[in-house]
Amino acid sequence: MERAGYLALIFFGLFAFINAIHHPFIHDDVIFILNNPHITELSHWADAFRVPAATGGLNTYYRPLLEIFCRLEYHFFGPNPAGYHLLNVMVHVVNGLLLFALLKRLNLSEPVAWVIALLFLIHPVQTEAVACISGISNLLMALGIFLALHAYLNQWYTASFIGFAFAFLCKEQAVLFVPLVMVIDYSRGSKNHGAWFLWALAACSLMWLRQSMSGGASLLRDIMASPGELYLRLEAIPRDIGMYLQLIFFPYNLHYYRCTDILQSNLVAWVVALISILGIAYAYHRFAQHQALLVLSLGWFIAALLPVLNIAPLINEYSFIFTPEHFLYLPIIGILMVVVSLADQYLKHFRKPIFGLVVGTCLLFTWYQNTFWGSEIALFERMLQYEPDFGRGHFLLAKAYYFNGQARKAEPHFHKAFIIMSAYARKATNSTAKDFYVGYEDQIVSYWTQNKRALEPLNLPHPQAK
Repeated sequence: MERAGYLALIFFGLFAFINAIHHPFIHDDVIFILNNPHITELSHWADAFRVPAATGGLNTYYRPLLEIFCRLEYHFFGPNPAGYHLLNVMVHVVNGLLLFALLKRLNLSEPVAWVIALLFLIHPVQTEAVACISGISNLLMALGIFLALHAYLNQWYTASFIGFAFAFLCKEQAVLFVPLVMVIDYSRGSKNHGAWFLWALAACSLMWLRQSMSGGASLLRDIMASPGELYLRLEAIPRDIGMYLQLIFFPYNLHYYRCTDILQSNLVAWVVALISILGIAYAYHRFAQHQALLVLSLGWFIAALLPVLNIAPLINEYSFIFTPEHFLYLPIIGILMVVVSLADQYLKHFRKPIFGLVVGTCLLFTWYQNTFWGSEIALFERMLQYEPDFGRGHFLLAKAYYFNGQARKAEPHFHKAFIIMSAYARKATNSTAKDFYVGYEDQIVSYWTQNKRALEPLNLPHPQAK
């Protein structure tokens, strides 16, 4: 059964994303791969670790191992996007296999662990991390986290730290490893306060390294830069969590550059959150046999989301905070654990038809969602269906139309982007933010002017016949 289970996971993981392998480079892929001079050289490996992040490219956020990985990809694949896409899918599949083995180590039954790993592999919310070449940062980070957790459970603490450091140097979101370890220990009845302190110290050391190499503002300064904005971001957390849960259970509106407007009301979200907390507390005390499962699954979900809940600001523009779907790559596992485990116990007579329906639906939605990553126009058109007031989105779609020779379609989106960014420039009270929006206005005007020139021949009167 075990060998067949691994082979089936490999098959479904490849099958779910096979229609994304021949997609071209789009958007961030062009910036980080095609137009990035840093990844064309295999020499000077140490530069990836010691060159300040201000040099740009993949290492803007100080992700040296990610840059080295992409250098190797470029060495083998060059400007052929199929190789990058295939490698994304392969790393994703390996993550699914590691998850299957990890869940069994956490005392979930083999069938339940297999279903969770399968849904992790084929769920449509994973398309942003897998179908986009630049999503490799999320995949490599998860790979390091899974390896670190396996080593931790085997008490190979040096190997576990290496896995954690690998994950962090691919993407700083890997700090989620520390609360994950605490959740796993607590769910198993272990309270290793000394070990938790050491892991927190290790995470702080890696954060200090990143800070010293990036030369940017300190994390605490970023968080406290505007107490009013911090309050708005914290107030929006229940709405963000509700949105992420909706994406897991009903992933019908998946799109790129997902945003949350922190100026919108959060009252309903807070009411739902309080009712949910009371319901979870009741279930925890009422059903003693499920206490470890609830701690592990819901703890995993919150711990894995914690670094990306906009406590530290992740701002797209003005009041729109960044809440993309690839943030769910690891947190989704916690929700799958509790749902699949409880379904296995309480829906015994309906397990097979429900399983077939869910798997078939996930595959169809994933294939469908993959298609939007086949062109910038399709990707940005879908984004604006759900983010109609997102200025950067209008600008990106306008440029995509312009570069594809569709100047007429580009014109209204340049206009809309300029109006939105001009309004933000007038509203901004912070000089750094104002300069950013004024600079964005200049970019829009530059491309918009070129687009108008492309339209001029189309507006000439038709020559009269002599």
